[in-house]
Amino acid sequence: MQIWNAISLKNPKLILGEGAIWGTFHNAFFYIDIEGQKVGTIDLASKITKERQLHEKIGTVVPTEDGRLILGLENSISIFDFDSGELQELIKLEADIPTNRSNDGKCDAKGRLWIGTMNKEAKGTTGTLYSFDGTEIIEKIPNRKVSNGICWSKDNTKMYYIDSFDYTIKSYDFDLSRGTISNEAVIVEMSHKNGTPDGMTIDHEGMLWVAMWGEGYVNRYDPACGKLLGQVEVNAPNVSSCAFGGSNMTQLLITTASTGLTEEQLKQFPDSGTLFLVDLEIKGIEMNPFKFRNTI
Repeated sequence: MQIWNAISLKNPKLILGEGAIWGTFHNAFFYIDIEGQKVGTIDLASKITKERQLHEKIGTVVPTEDGRLILGLENSISIFDFDSGELQELIKLEADIPTNRSNDGKCDAKGRLWIGTMNKEAKGTTGTLYSFDGTEIIEKIPNRKVSNGICWSKDNTKMYYIDSFDYTIKSYDFDLSRGTISNEAVIVEMSHKNGTPDGMTIDHEGMLWVAMWGEGYVNRYDPACGKLLGQVEVNAPNVSSCAFGGSNMTQLLITTASTGLTEEQLKQFPDSGTLFLVDLEIKGIEMNPFKFRNTI
């Protein structure tokens, strides 16, 4: 099994870092701090980060075609201009369920946003996975526990999805033109003792990279057989998301969290909550931008 070591960038210090994603328009990574209610960006050349403070929790961030950002806020999907700070709500999301909030989400190759919700205390099965095309929001998978990592195969025939407390990765046959899924199958089963699967991305070889909360790793899996092929070691237990980026798409940005750790653990892992970076010989796939059907 191949092992890599991620290096902490030492800043920023996030409470619940999440949502790592590469934005070609800005030539930079974006990330969020769910509990800190911030969206941030990091320039790889300078390692300088910039952050914008919002006034509610953010579940996910996805770049748009024109350089703005789609944000999954607590009970809405909104569009955000990082440079100006202008925020515009696009559609309500479970506004009638105040105990829920949005969580992870990404876009398919048609530019539709797939976004999940979860109970704010991670209790029960009150969450749902939705798709949003800029006009209509459609329920896809109900009764989710903690709707989390999502990505698609290079040929767009498969969708991969994580509900964290299922401790599995599932695959679905994916119809890109219609935006439908079918034939759910478990492709990776995990032990409850070895951390909780969180954010996920995919490389050009079709292998899945999964942030393992509580374990201090990003695991690389073969979706064809479920085999664990490699691990990125992260000197922070609560690893939350990962994304490929950079000029060659061979750098992996990893977010971590300081929340959920004891004082003793925080002393043992002082880089918890920082961003980590690892240079790989493997090329990743850039996640798709959100595409507007109507001009906004």
